[in-house]
Amino acid sequence: MNRWMRPIIASALLLAPLVALAEPHPVIQQAKREINHALFLLQHRAARDFGGHKMAAIRLLMRARAQLNASEAYDSRERR
Repeated sequence: MNRWMRPIIASALLLAPLVALAEPHPVIQQAKREINHALFLLQHRAARDFGGHKMAAIRLLMRARAQLNASEAYDSRERR
């Protein structure tokens, strides 16, 4: 091992926990992507209102997205 490898490996080992804390939860990220896609479809592709049910679904999806954002914020606070 050359003289530069040992400090690089040591730095990587010290920084690894910090990187892990900064990474968002993959399941939460996937759920947010799917909610955003559903919102796009309802807002831009669904031609009718479906008796007000489309708007109700949009509101619920926005609330679900807000809850996922709140769960990420909570997780980042708790992991410190």
